[in-house]
Amino acid sequence: MKVVPVEAAPVMGVKITVRPNGPFRVEGPITLVDVNGNEWDLAGKAIVSLCRCGLSLKRPFCDGTHGKEGWKCDASPIPVEPVALG
Repeated sequence: MKVVPVEAAPVMGVKITVRPNGPFRVEGPITLVDVNGNEWDLAGKAIVSLCRCGLSLKRPFCDGTHGKEGWKCDASPIPVEPVALG
């Protein structure tokens, strides 16, 4: 009998996308825990949007309030200035 190695299933990573003037879109297997260690039930949710503006009434989840309130925030990393040597 020939033994064939079983390939490991690919590990899914978590992808977080910063939406322009909006929430953090989180895709992949995550566990979300509050300050007291209580875990949110995210069963069946492959994607969640987390509030970034602090205005949502459903925090930590986004409810779209940022758009109604005109909240703005750049979605790109701040460039790092080169450090002068010497």
